[in-house]
Amino acid sequence: MGKKQRDCIMCGAPVGYPDRQHCCWCWLRLKEQAAKMACPTCGKDRVLQVDTGCCITCSRVCEQCGHPVRAASSRLCGVCRRRADRLAAQQPCPHCGRPGFLREETGWCGHCSRPRQAKQPPRTCRECGQDRRHAGLGLCSACWQKHPGRPFIRGEHLRDQLANPPAWLDDFVAHVASRFCVSRACGLVTDLGRLLQDEHSNSPQALLERSRRPGRSMGPFARALENFFTHRGLALPTNQVERLAAGRRKRRIDAVPDSLRAAVAAFDASRMRAQDRARRAGTRPRSHHTLETALGILRDLALFLTEHRGKDDWALADVHDIEAFLATLPKARKRRPAAVLPFRSLAAHRSGRPGTDSDSEGVERLPRQNTHPRPAA
Repeated sequence: MGKKQRDCIMCGAPVGYPDRQHCCWCWLRLKEQAAKMACPTCGKDRVLQVDTGCCITCSRVCEQCGHPVRAASSRLCGVCRRRADRLAAQQPCPHCGRPGFLREETGWCGHCSRPRQAKQPPRTCRECGQDRRHAGLGLCSACWQKHPGRPFIRGEHLRDQLANPPAWLDDFVAHVASRFCVSRACGLVTDLGRLLQDEHSNSPQALLERSRRPGRSMGPFARALENFFTHRGLALPTNQVERLAAGRRKRRIDAVPDSLRAAVAAFDASRMRAQDRARRAGTRPRSHHTLETALGILRDLALFLTEHRGKDDWALADVHDIEAFLATLPKARKRRPAAVLPFRSLAAHRSGRPGTDSDSEGVERLPRQNTHPRPAA
């Protein structure tokens, strides 16, 4: 170092260069610090590698699992290295052909070297009298599958598994055992145990709601639970019939062209309100079949108007269109006006026209088809 020019501003040591304010040691330390950056993996100030963007310690990772590797000469971490050593020590088993650790006494792997449990000798079945393998209660497998006591045995096992079994469990087992075959009854008891052992509520109404399958069919298990709970007054019946009927009506409405669909949907809503009023009043409401048949006729009429008449609005339909539509199926001529006439009245009312205009009067005075014509003279 040359002649002292000034003192270092950091440590106070002599500085020998005129254009510097730091000594040699502080100058080197600043250069090293400028080359360092925060490592994105460990967060420490290190010199980052160009290929990985991390420090040298974080750049050494295992080739298999990606965990850090301490030794610079190793490519695997400790866990993967021990696993590789175990796999290298394995050899193919002469008996099964799979890799494993061969035993000296047998020359096979551990799975093949373990002694197998000997099968029980055939015994005489107390039901059919044949010498077969024993399945349970002194019965062979075929007789055990048909044994009527299997659902009750399964119910006893389920009661032992539950911490707080419901009081109606034995009655349900007897209910399904008297109405289903042995295998189906055991399956229903097993399904009930699956619901009783989950974390949800075990009330009859909650069990009935969770037992329903998604889709058009609620499933045999849900039907059995519904019959059992409703017969004993433990739960209310499900709305499966209404759900299926609503799905059938929706499919018929969706088949109507877009320009004519709103009026058909409003007609269906008015019919459903009338059905609800009839139920509350105690009169005879329209059945689901009647409502679905009417929607099917309106769907066919809408398709006929758009495809054969070129009309995309109900206000453009007249008596001639209705007559042409009824003529497509002569055998259904008596049934189809029963759905068309109420719909025309509702459509005229919604559009602001009176129900006795020329079109509606013409529709109401449609000529009836003579189903019993007189023979020609």
